[in-house]
Amino acid sequence: MKTVAQGNDWFTEFREGETEAFRHVFDKYYRPVSYFAQKILNDDLYAEDIVSETFRKAWDARKKFATPRHLENFLYLVTRNGCISHLRSERVAQTTDKEWTRLSGDEPEPGLPLDLERVQARLIEMMFEKLRELPGGDVLRMSYIEGRSTKEIAAELNITENNVYIIKSRSLKALRAILTKGEWMLFMLLFMKY
Repeated sequence: MKTVAQGNDWFTEFREGETEAFRHVFDKYYRPVSYFAQKILNDDLYAEDIVSETFRKAWDARKKFATPRHLENFLYLVTRNGCISHLRSERVAQTTDKEWTRLSGDEPEPGLPLDLERVQARLIEMMFEKLRELPGGDVLRMSYIEGRSTKEIAAELNITENNVYIIKSRSLKALRAILTKGEWMLFMLLFMKY
């Protein structure tokens, strides 16, 4: 079994993809970064998920780090951003549940959860309808729903990548204008996160 180098040599080995060096990074930073996430979220389970994802991202980006301090800053920043995104999605999900209940006119019995799959299916159906009516809606559909890159969209539509950016920007602005605040938040929650 290979041992991790002393001093900052572990950092060089980490950048080169040595798994023992990754274990060293994990052992060194996991507890303080987890504590940091837990303090933001007050939820051990989500904090653990976010921190695990942060370490995966650090491993994927390991060659980009210039110094150990750069790596440490990355771990805290990505963890903080992950926690903030989680808190925002929780707030949007709560607003979404209330909005759909209000729109449907169905007040659920106390203690019964909303049928989230049904709500999501109705939202997706509504979004597809809005995108079909919208100029440039096909670009939004290909980008956010189908997950295609700008280059793929430009090639399929036989336009430049810059035009794809312009169409996407204008279409999002038009879509936001025709959606209610609740519908826009639902769109953001379901499609923009990918």
